[in-house]
Amino acid sequence: MNEAVLDEVTALWAEHLSASWPEELYRADDSDGDVVEIDGAMAGCISAYVQGRGVLDVKRARILQACACDLQKVLPRLRGDGAHYVRRLIRMAELIGRSKEASTSSSWPAAHQKVPYEPS
Repeated sequence: MNEAVLDEVTALWAEHLSASWPEELYRADDSDGDVVEIDGAMAGCISAYVQGRGVLDVKRARILQACACDLQKVLPRLRGDGAHYVRRLIRMAELIGRSKEASTSSSWPAAHQKVPYEPS
């Protein structure tokens, strides 16, 4: 387990749990999915990773990666709190996806672009 990754994800997760849901995200849905549903799916995966002390099963790792890719497509249309909220989710997915325990042979999509996360 990569303790530094777990520590960063845990800190970001605590910040995320205390954040308010940005109203802008209700209007961000498109063909890539319902942002509320994507957020819920990612929350379950991230919570499992944190509770599992840095271990995530392959099924959840794939769900997390797919959701992050969907959010990547929505991100360019967001500003302010909505963009910040989504960037934080993508950053956590990126960290988890690159960690050794969550890796699979096709772990992180090659087309995935790193999204800079700027803490508030």
